[in-house]
Amino acid sequence: MKPGVSVGVIGAGYWGPHVARSFELTGRASVRWLCDREGDRLASVAAGYPGAKTTNDAEALFADPELDAVAISTPATTHFALARRALDAGKHVLVEKPFTATSGEARELLRLHDGRRGVLMVGHVFEYNATVRALKAIIASGDLGRIYYLHFERTNLGPVRTDVNALWDLATHDVSIMCYLLDRTPREVTCRGESFLNPGIEDAIFGTFAFDGGTLAHVHASWLNPRKIRQITVVGSKKIALWDDLDLRAPIQLYDKHIADPTELPDTYLAYKTQVVDGGASSPAVRLNQPLRAECDHFLDCIEQGRRPQSDGHSGLRVVLVAEAAAASMRNGSAVTAVERTG
Repeated sequence: MKPGVSVGVIGAGYWGPHVARSFELTGRASVRWLCDREGDRLASVAAGYPGAKTTNDAEALFADPELDAVAISTPATTHFALARRALDAGKHVLVEKPFTATSGEARELLRLHDGRRGVLMVGHVFEYNATVRALKAIIASGDLGRIYYLHFERTNLGPVRTDVNALWDLATHDVSIMCYLLDRTPREVTCRGESFLNPGIEDAIFGTFAFDGGTLAHVHASWLNPRKIRQITVVGSKKIALWDDLDLRAPIQLYDKHIADPTELPDTYLAYKTQVVDGGASSPAVRLNQPLRAECDHFLDCIEQGRRPQSDGHSGLRVVLVAEAAAASMRNGSAVTAVERTG
């Protein structure tokens, strides 16, 4: 007998197969359906799931009374229509980020979901990464002191997208992470991007997000850099933390460095050196996990226990609103743009 919750995965491109595999690895769910418009791609993925049904029409999933949940891993412009049909069919829904292409669509999905018992969750996968969670705990402990700013770098040479720009493809990860780490939404944003390869599709973006209380977050996202980098630097008044997603041995480094008395500005290099406190660096022990599997486990927990997901539809709406403000800033010459609130 197949275990637990039956899941249908819509989208067999890059991410969908990872989602299907992660659900199977939980041991609590089974892939009942695989759906994609590209027949060859679908057949290739389906070879690993001999018990799953395949289709190029998502309506087959929505019409199956024995299907419990739907995972949507398709282009962002299709998220709204597919999630709406899944909700109407009474399915639990996991939607890949970004939640929707517009905040209006996100609000409509929340309205449709309001009062229903099913789970609506957004795939903000880094919120389920054990090292990001450890970084959040360090910030919450006060060990870093007052948080001055965060710097995010998410770059690589490709893959180049032609349906969305680097803001919606890459930086939405960092927006979800900054909101998660600080438990707040940015108040305003200024953003600049440039289209080097395809007109109208920014390949590189530089955004600065301002939070109440004075904390800033800066994001550099690009698919035109020679090296793959996934880093977050958190600068506090007492210590500095560096998170590196690609460093499996020491994903978090803590630097006991700060200026002893910033109110007394030194007028010589020697005086400056005496004010710099350097207590060295350390690396806290963090048990690594498989973030996507943890995300799928959380989705199943919410289904089984009737819980509200950590990255629920409201979390998805928040990220879309921030991305919309950043996009508006890019269109208007990097003008400072207020972020609309979710309420």
